[in-house]
Amino acid sequence: MAKYRIVDADCHILEPPDIWQNWLPEKYQEKAPKLVKDAEGGDAWLTAVGGDPDPIGLVSTPGMPFDQFRWLGVTYDEARKGCYNGAARVEDMDIDGVDAEVLFPPQRTMSHFLGDEDPDFVLAGVEAYNNFLFEEFCAPDPTRLIGMAQIPSLGIDSAVDGLRKAKARGANGVVISNWPSGGESVSTADDPFWAAAVDEGMPVTVHINIISRDQRMRQRQAAAKAGNKMYGGKGEATKAKAVGSLSHVFSMSAGNISQMIFTGVFDRFPELHVSWIEIGVGWLPHFIEMLDDKFWRNRSWGELPIGEPPSFYWRRNNSATFITDRSGIELRERVGVDTIMWSSDYPHHGNDWPYSRKVIEDTMGNIPADERDRMIGGNAVRIFNLDD
Repeated sequence: MAKYRIVDADCHILEPPDIWQNWLPEKYQEKAPKLVKDAEGGDAWLTAVGGDPDPIGLVSTPGMPFDQFRWLGVTYDEARKGCYNGAARVEDMDIDGVDAEVLFPPQRTMSHFLGDEDPDFVLAGVEAYNNFLFEEFCAPDPTRLIGMAQIPSLGIDSAVDGLRKAKARGANGVVISNWPSGGESVSTADDPFWAAAVDEGMPVTVHINIISRDQRMRQRQAAAKAGNKMYGGKGEATKAKAVGSLSHVFSMSAGNISQMIFTGVFDRFPELHVSWIEIGVGWLPHFIEMLDDKFWRNRSWGELPIGEPPSFYWRRNNSATFITDRSGIELRERVGVDTIMWSSDYPHHGNDWPYSRKVIEDTMGNIPADERDRMIGGNAVRIFNLDD
């Protein structure tokens, strides 16, 4: 733990303005996400996801007071370079006292590729991002910038191939945005992917939610039918974004976690580890208690294909990250101290850069040092094999 004391287990990359020109093959440039202006002259990405262009304002906030947050009107010239440049990110980590960051892709932009109808374009976009991630962004210091390789949405063979390629290039984990076989729910068709993850010793991460490629395509069709406008006027857009950000993510994650446990995935693959990113942990004690209750009441007549209560699989095979979660810290023993990882969400507007050490002290300074050390770094080191 001398090398990695504080590990930020959930950070993001604001894609640099020239990412797709540099990394996406020329034949696909016309379909690439486009950098445009938002309603207040800021920079925004126009994608096929639907709705208005996605401004960079709330994903470029490090060091900004809460009362200065702006969704619209922020340009790349105003954003900290560490939001989109790996060398500058390392400098920001030094200022913040963070030893390593686990990095996840920009969700809306990746959805542009994952939900496309052309499988060749899907693969080209995912490979362009992964190449940028490892060959450009993480290159200044791969021991501190820990990229999670994105897995494509093209079915089981492509998913397994993507995982093995990620391992070969030195990735410490992968992120799935849909079930590996492409279905609407987990099934035994996903088993070759879980088997490959165990074989390669690769943790699998899920950032908040899982959405199939077909579902993404349906959402696009609905957006296009509605005129590709998510909101009315600018004021309505701002209020809708703010209200939307108030909703918590446990409602999205609970069903996916339940599916993986109750369908026996962790019985079939006892060495598989799945990390649920940015879901928080304060709600998990009640959730896990309810899963156990359903197990005991239904295991006999329901012929459930698991041999242990869900809490067993949670603690053995799963983990979660939190950002601000005093309740989760207080309930840490009921969640499982070894399943919890601290994160800042840099450069999104949940971050407290450059005061992460202060936040850690304010929220965890009163708990035993060994427990705090595991949650702020030790668990991430173990889960993502950072000492290997």
